[in-house]
Amino acid sequence: MNQHSLAARETSPIIDPQTLIENPHTNLAALRVHYPVIRLGERHYMALRAKDVVPMFTDPRTRQIEGKDYVRLNQIPKGATSRLVSDFFLFSNEDVHRTKRGLFARTFAFGAMREATTRIRATADRIVAELPRGESFDFVERMAARIPSAMIAAILGLPQADAEYFVPRVNVLARSVAPVYPHARHREIETAAAELFSYVEGHLRSRLEMPGDDLLSTLVTDWNENPAISFESLVHQVLGIIVGGSDTTRAGFAMMVALLLRHRDQWEALRDDPALIPGAVNEALRYDPPVGSIARFTKEDVEIGGANLPAGVMLRLSTMSAMRDRDLYAQPDEFDIRRTDHPRLHTVFGFGPHRCLGEMLARLEMQEGLAALLAAAPDIRLETSPRLLGFGGIREITRMQVCIR
Repeated sequence: MNQHSLAARETSPIIDPQTLIENPHTNLAALRVHYPVIRLGERHYMALRAKDVVPMFTDPRTRQIEGKDYVRLNQIPKGATSRLVSDFFLFSNEDVHRTKRGLFARTFAFGAMREATTRIRATADRIVAELPRGESFDFVERMAARIPSAMIAAILGLPQADAEYFVPRVNVLARSVAPVYPHARHREIETAAAELFSYVEGHLRSRLEMPGDDLLSTLVTDWNENPAISFESLVHQVLGIIVGGSDTTRAGFAMMVALLLRHRDQWEALRDDPALIPGAVNEALRYDPPVGSIARFTKEDVEIGGANLPAGVMLRLSTMSAMRDRDLYAQPDEFDIRRTDHPRLHTVFGFGPHRCLGEMLARLEMQEGLAALLAAAPDIRLETSPRLLGFGGIREITRMQVCIR
């Protein structure tokens, strides 16, 4: 073992990831007091403190972890999952990242998304109107999952009815970017990846033959005229957008509503003053975020709070831990929609060239979905509160039983 590894081991305790899954906020807070960095496995670290996490997003000694590194370090078997993770633009850098991300940049730009606000609200109003009254139902399935899936389908030009097909598979595939790859679920994840690849490939090929007036047609027509990437890679980029645009907002929206219903005074405040809604979205994403960490890769030796990490290791930046750190927020364990100390750029969306492409869409979906719910179902009651499982990557949400009287 080299000198750097020994130094990192002395100041970064080895933590069994399974011990963090239960009560992750409490466990991360306890670790954060004593350690700036913890070790999750061989060549796998996680930074916990806000003063380290935020600047490390753009520290030139690190880069966004690339797909091939993620696959290798997590020992993901060869197949549809490893090909997607290796190729999706989120796990790339510099020219490759710019080329692939650029396919969607104009569509998801803030201005374009603001123009979609009316359509998002109309979608949310329709979904709320269709919710059962007087009986218990799973809010995650019946509303939280439907708004983002309906919008990503509309943006891409997929049939709305297809959401019933792709949403369950997306939710499974999203587990592939957990802090520690769930090898016990690999067969399930691999099946979802293969089926979703075939689904997207079929839609793109049909638009090659008969283009329509939608984003998929534009993408594949432009690709046909200037194939800067392979057709398989084009499929991967679209598939990644579907995953990113569906699962995280689903979990974030459901947890936001649950938090507000658990803090009924703040729910009532929103009913009286809808201008507080953007603050409620910011606070929910801070307090219990759907994305718990973002993975980087050390290009050279890095010192973090006295811990010396060697080059060539995965460094997870725990946004979940940083957003409960007193160095970033006053009274961080309190849920307060009137909070005024949010940074200008919300930490949950990352920083730099890899900042979340769908940030504005996610914000609008959560804002308009909440506004629709407050307007048409103000007396909704929480019966079974959901939990966000895990401490990093895309977190998984449990059932959320509610009743509208």
